[in-house]
Amino acid sequence: KMTCVSSDGEDGYPGRLVFTVEFVLTGRTLHIGYSAVSDKDTIWAPTHHFYFNMNGPIGYANSNHLTIYADAYTPVDKELIPLGYKADVTGTPFDFRTPKTIAQDFNAPHRALEYAGGYDHCFNFVGGETKEPVKRCEVYDAKSGRVMTVYTNQPCVQFYSGNFLNNEKYPFKNNYPQGLQNAMCLETQKMPDSINHDNFTNCVLRPGETYKHVTIYEFT
Repeated sequence: KMTCVSSDGEDGYPGRLVFTVEFVLTGRTLHIGYSAVSDKDTIWAPTHHFYFNMNGPIGYANSNHLTIYADAYTPVDKELIPLGYKADVTGTPFDFRTPKTIAQDFNAPHRALEYAGGYDHCFNFVGGETKEPVKRCEVYDAKSGRVMTVYTNQPCVQFYSGNFLNNEKYPFKNNYPQGLQNAMCLETQKMPDSINHDNFTNCVLRPGETYKHVTIYEFT
């Protein structure tokens, strides 16, 4: 359990923010709980940047089968900044409601994929934010049989397919080298750039409120 206190005005953000994150490992389940309070209206929308590959230290993560229960995604510009609206995933490479390998539509002729060099987009879950964690994503490797299931109460996930992993100076755990698409991220969160779009998810934490964010990774 770790706690951080951000003073009023730090990095230009208003309010004294007290933020806690707790990691609980039980058997094959990793539970992450976030909480925060502030004494002024402030912007607060944390996430994490864990890398996974159900293959283990061999092969690309693109061979993993991925399911994301999202009916929309957030289009971006060339700088990967959201354009301010959600788009239906139906009939696009962003439809992961039925399991498919990450590689299946990776090179499809789609502007959003070309801008990011693959997937690096926010997916909006069916039904949005929930009070309790709900099953939202699943990653499966047919060869190893490993499955990772993601539960969260957050409205979105940023799916990143490792398009910029190329720094050999900073290997992963056990010296597993960086390489393009050899790991992927599922980062549960609010919609990026929400503060600039009234139609996006709320990212303002007000005095008297307690921010609560839960994400669970279950491995079988």
